[in-house]
Amino acid sequence: MLNSRYKSLLNQSALYGLSIFLMKGIALIMLPIYTSYLTPADYGRLEVLVIFSNIACIVLGFGLVEALYRFVGLADGIEKKQRHAAECLLVAGIIGIISYTTFHFYAKDLLPYLPGKISENELYLLGIALSVEGLINIPLTWLRITERAGLFFVITMLKVLLQVSLTFYWLINGWGITSILAAGAVSSVVVAIILCIIQLKETPISFSIKHLKSIIYYAGPIFIGGAATFTLSGMDRWLLAEHFGATEIAAYAIAIKFALVPTLLIQPFTLWWFPKRFSVLKEHDGKNINAHFAVLGAIISVLMCGGLGLLGPLLIQTLTPVDYHSAIGILPWLLLCTLLKMLSDLLNLGCFVEKNSQLQMNINLVACGFGGLLLIVLVPLFMVAGALAALIIANAIRMGLFYYFSQKKVYLPYKFGYLYPAISAAIVATWFGQIS
Repeated sequence: MLNSRYKSLLNQSALYGLSIFLMKGIALIMLPIYTSYLTPADYGRLEVLVIFSNIACIVLGFGLVEALYRFVGLADGIEKKQRHAAECLLVAGIIGIISYTTFHFYAKDLLPYLPGKISENELYLLGIALSVEGLINIPLTWLRITERAGLFFVITMLKVLLQVSLTFYWLINGWGITSILAAGAVSSVVVAIILCIIQLKETPISFSIKHLKSIIYYAGPIFIGGAATFTLSGMDRWLLAEHFGATEIAAYAIAIKFALVPTLLIQPFTLWWFPKRFSVLKEHDGKNINAHFAVLGAIISVLMCGGLGLLGPLLIQTLTPVDYHSAIGILPWLLLCTLLKMLSDLLNLGCFVEKNSQLQMNINLVACGFGGLLLIVLVPLFMVAGALAALIIANAIRMGLFYYFSQKKVYLPYKFGYLYPAISAAIVATWFGQIS
């Protein structure tokens, strides 16, 4: 059985990996162009908008992707799976309408809450892309669940090519940050329309109060817990910008871009495995199979972080002007944060098998509460060093809680023997990257 699953993994991983790396890694791919056309002050302002986008994506996503994984993965029969997918798309559409209305009429009222002197037009353009995010993510998740990697690749490549070409054209014409935001808005709307047409042909809109209540009941706590994770995925830069100005977070933001590369590189594995792990759990020997692939993912994650620790400093020096090179010393600590997050996602299956997601919410609230408190105390005193210390402690708490409670709910026989040599190799590689 494992051989057939490895074959499935290899057949789809290349397309998924390239698709997600390009779609989510545009900021990294375009980094030399961004840093050439934008000053550190402008790049800092762009990072403020990225942070706001991260928060908004959590709020507007409402945990629907996780709900889709859960309800479709445990549903019996294709008709039930299609019905759940249609209901999630309906909720995403309602959220999108409310979101666009808010940004259209109240963008100006939100500006005082954003550091970095953001303009109303910039926030409005970002709001357009955010409003259709759910109408992109739900259909893409449906394509992953139904194992159509080819179509997934074609659509994501369309978005990447459209966004990159428009960004470059408008940048060279002097639009600055607006070029990036406008290109994101146009490409997101076009792709959202295409994806919705595809899914609606397969899963016509279904409306059931009972089922919608179940989805919202499951997704609600995930949304609350996800909103709390803002403290671990944006509050650091927000506080740094608030206390020390947008210019000061430019190098820190560059380091974050490189630290997030492992999460993109692991996507071929997670996009293939995460939609399957619930249904695999019901199979014969499902616990052993789940444990096997979770440890495999952990080993891959460790090696990827070590690889970035080795190559990241060279890439930062090569791709960015000297003003951004202080990011090199920040990178190893942010890679540790990234690794802790990746391990949390891989070792948490037991926390997601219940009919509600209260446990995930509580774990995120506890870990993020500690992280937020530490950031508020340490950032004004120690700047970047304080932010890094707070993030590492909070992510370690989060990973420990997810692993402990997951094992209590569904014990999986993890075999960590091969993980320890991988950790040692990653540490040595990162150390060598710094001294070289």
